[in-house]
Amino acid sequence: MIWNFDRALLIQGIDQPKALSYLQELNLDNHDIIAGIGDQYVGDNIENIPVFDLVTEAINTYPEIKTTLIFSHPYNVLNAGLEALEAGIKQVIIYTENIPPLDIFKLWQKAHEKQVKILGTSQAGILIPDKLCWGVNHSNLYQSGSIALLNYGDSVISTELALFLQKHDLGESIVVNVGNDKFITIDWDFWLEILAEYESTKVILISISDCSNIEPEQFINTLKKVKNKPIIIYLLDPKNLKFIIQNNGAKIITDQIPQHLNRILSPKHFQDYLEKHGITVIREHQEILPWLKKQEFLTINE
Repeated sequence: MIWNFDRALLIQGIDQPKALSYLQELNLDNHDIIAGIGDQYVGDNIENIPVFDLVTEAINTYPEIKTTLIFSHPYNVLNAGLEALEAGIKQVIIYTENIPPLDIFKLWQKAHEKQVKILGTSQAGILIPDKLCWGVNHSNLYQSGSIALLNYGDSVISTELALFLQKHDLGESIVVNVGNDKFITIDWDFWLEILAEYESTKVILISISDCSNIEPEQFINTLKKVKNKPIIIYLLDPKNLKFIIQNNGAKIITDQIPQHLNRILSPKHFQDYLEKHGITVIREHQEILPWLKKQEFLTINE
């Protein structure tokens, strides 16, 4: 399975506040967005983007659409996703947060049956500087470069990293926010292959806000598949406070699943495990620059 970067995007939940904010931030100049679906009736268009009642209507009018970006209300995401799958959409990016876990599982199961790729949930998006922006906020802070960024956590982290890199005249080849949903297992193999094979990528930077849901051995095996592209892990939340504070919801669902509970690692143990296998791990973003200076193909402006 590959990811199709054809520039034809549908937005579902185009009437939701975050979707409207996203459109305004783009200054209505994102020609990738060619159609929208409202959670409620909103008329024939929003910000000059034609709005349809059904995904099938949008696809019939614009058959080039292959990807949908979902901003729908959390309780509407399941229906929006299923409607997109039935209409023939092959790529789904879900920005919406706080979706009921059972709805997520149902949507993922149906997507697997139909061989549809889902990115997200919770602030997911893809950006290629100066070329494409699907769901990534503050796209003006990203500039073209050679660092592929894979962010597992709040999207603000990738924004902060982009701003930091920009100050040192560094940019990104491609950015993927995989979301921050604790109930979803990330397809690291798929996304790392996308980043590594992108033509401008020379270095891969992976930021991880919460390692508690990552199976370390499988993660290491995935990293080892990437050849000739140095990888650095930016591990946030060293005391695992986010997991401790937010884990009550996950614990209710997973109390009867020992395998899940047994996989939980502290950031310290996760870091030790990665470093034992030769993976560079940093805890402060300022450490990125010294590491990059060691890569002979990168020049850092002080």
